[in-house]
Order: sequence, then structure tokens, then C-alpha cells
Amino acid sequence: MSKIIALSIAAALLAPLASAEVTISGSVRTAMEYLSPDQVGVKAGSKNDGDNKTQLADQSSRIRVSGVDKLDIGGDLVWVLESRFRVGDPYNKEAASVWGSRDTYIGYKGDYGFARFGKMDNAYKNLYKNIAPTIEGEMNDTSGYLGDGQLLRRLGARSGSVIYYETPNFSGFNANASYTIGEKTATYDASTYQIGGYWKNDMFNVGAAYSMGKDQTSSYTSSKISPVGTANGSSISGFMVGGNVKYMDFGLGLTWEQVDRDDGKQSRTQDSYAIAGSYKYEKLNFLLSYVQAGDVETLNDSGADQVSVAASYNLSKRSKVYMQHILK
Repeated sequence: MSKIIALSIAAALLAPLASAEVTISGSVRTAMEYLSPDQVGVKAGSKNDGDNKTQLADQSSRIRVSGVDKLDIGGDLVWVLESRFRVGDPYNKEAASVWGSRDTYIGYKGDYGFARFGKMDNAYKNLYKNIAPTIEGEMNDTSGYLGDGQLLRRLGARSGSVIYYETPNFSGFNANASYTIGEKTATYDASTYQIGGYWKNDMFNVGAAYSMGKDQTSSYTSSKISPVGTANGSSISGFMVGGNVKYMDFGLGLTWEQVDRDDGKQSRTQDSYAIAGSYKYEKLNFLLSYVQAGDVETLNDSGADQVSVAASYNLSKRSKVYMQHILK
């Protein structure tokens, strides 16, 4: 069982600086973490070498430059350039923090919705923020349960060639669709499409999302979904449904997700479940979550679970400090 305790601080530039039609915003997030892993068969000298350690860890700091141009024909031309940077990096990942490493796109927003293309999160990932915000609101740490290598929302990803459309809001309902252009050869087309929708009001959120990647495969024995193009008719698909309720200062989120990996010879599914509760008291926020990934079909002891307890204190409207304890 791995234990992680993180004391983190985050400062967000939520009041943007505007100059010459350009807006600069972003956030700085870093933490002091104590890790106490209990692992078997780990490689000596790796970041998971089994030793207790105290370290600085960046919590997805980023800077965002964006602009909006009102067109003569109506609507807005929108562009975004967002870049990752790190404050504290024990594993030398600075090389991945290049200019435009996060959402970077151009699009048109008008009466019929918001269409855009470029590098960005796909619809499967974006929809989840509105399906179960209590669960999506996990406090940052190096073992977050959301993402392709974690326990939940594993088909949500950021890709370099995405075409995205988001409908206008219809009385609380919104639908999203995206198409991720993948590797194409004479024998396969490893592209992916995602679609889904959600409805919300002041108290409830509910929605679902679906993703299908044709001519792709990913190892059954790894929790990480790493699509690789292949010509054998394989596929990686996922369906996710969830809901959230907010009453006074309490929040409760529930999610079920099923991922199906088909290597062209055999299809194996894996179910994940999540529940999270939150409570807000003045400047204090509390979060308790439990996530479980069941065994991959026909593979015993291939699942995992995670419990996370966190609390934060708002130092201002834009800055906060928080502490988190994780059991995996």
C-alpha cells in the first residue's frame, strides 16, 4: 500500500491581465510531498524504488495566453496558447514543458456553438468536469486518480490534432463531440472519436460520454491506456456515466466507467467506480474520495483502489493551501 501526504499551495491568476486584445492568465501550483511506498519488484533508482522520500512536486502549473476577436459577420474568433511549466521537478521532466504543450487552438464561437481545432483535451475528458465536478475536483497530487495511467477517465486525453464542437447551452443541456486524428497508414487508421452530453442546474449534474478508437490496441496488463496503431481490427472503447448533487455546502459525486480493449482476437473489459463527497465551511474545503478499478476480464488481481482525504484553506479569492493523504 502506498501512502502519499502532500502539502500544496496554488495561486491562480484568475483576474487576467489584458493588453492589446491579449489576455494572460494561469496558475502556479507546487507541493512538498512525503511518500511511503510499499512495492514489490520495483527497479532500484526509479521514482518508485520503494524508499520513503520527501520531495518537491509540481501540481500542473501553467501559463495561458489567449485572445478574442469580434468578427464583422458576427461571433468571435478565439485563440488560445497554453504552456506547462514546473515549480519543483524531482524527475527531470522540464523537457516536456515546451511552448504550447497544453491546450493550443483556434476556433469560432457564435450562436450555433463553439467549433475549434488544434491541440486540446478531447470531449471525453472535458465532459467529465460537468458530469461529476466533486470527483473531478480532486486536489492535485502526483498520484491523482484521473488520467490514462490511473483508475478513472482513462480515455480522456490531450492530443495534438483534435477537431472539437460544443453546442450552445439549451436550458442546462450541453453536448460535446471531438475527433482525434491519429496515425494513418495504408493498412490502418488509428483515429478516435468522442461524444457525450450533460445536463445541470444549481443542484444536479448528470451526463455520459463515449469514446471509440479504431485500429488501436493497448496492453491488458498495464493500467495505462497507451493506444498503438495496428492493422488487425483492434479497438479501444469506453463508456462513462455519472452524476453529482450539491446541497447547501455539501457535494456528492458518483461515476461508473467501462473500458474495453480488443486486440483483434479477444475483447476484455474493465469497470471502474468512484464516489466522492465534499464539504465547505467558510474558507475551509474538505474532500473524501474512493476510486476502484476492477480486474481486467479474465485477469485476476489486475485491479486497484485508492482512498484520498484532503482539506484546503482559501488564503484569498485566488490562492489556497491544502493538505492531502492518499492510500493506494
